[in-house]
Amino acid sequence: MTPTFARQPLPEERKILEEWIKNPPSRDHYLRARIVLLSADGLSAPDIARRIGRHESRVRMWIRQFNRFGIEGLQGGKPSEAKVEKAPIHSTGSASPESETGDPPYRSNGRQRHRRASEAERWAIRPIPERAEGE
Repeated sequence: MTPTFARQPLPEERKILEEWIKNPPSRDHYLRARIVLLSADGLSAPDIARRIGRHESRVRMWIRQFNRFGIEGLQGGKPSEAKVEKAPIHSTGSASPESETGDPPYRSNGRQRHRRASEAERWAIRPIPERAEGE
């Protein structure tokens, strides 16, 4: 597995993270700030996980959140759409790149959304094609 490390926080981000450690808005903010600062100082995710008593996958998740969204990614919940980078939408030949629901066909992580087939589409009876001539 590729090591996951936090990028170096900008001076204003470091100030906020250090403030969260001194006067945490919540226990979650305290732990997330510690994760990012320890990682930025060179500790690996497994070492941080052992030190703070959390699972390594959660440590990696918060490091990735910080690397991608900065402080906003550590707030919990979903980062605002203004900060989420949209993946390019490829032309599919349709007039609109949006689905019938109005959602873009690609998620913010670049993976394509899959439309679930309706009950009628899943269980539709289709005619069996006739044999091709010459068989």
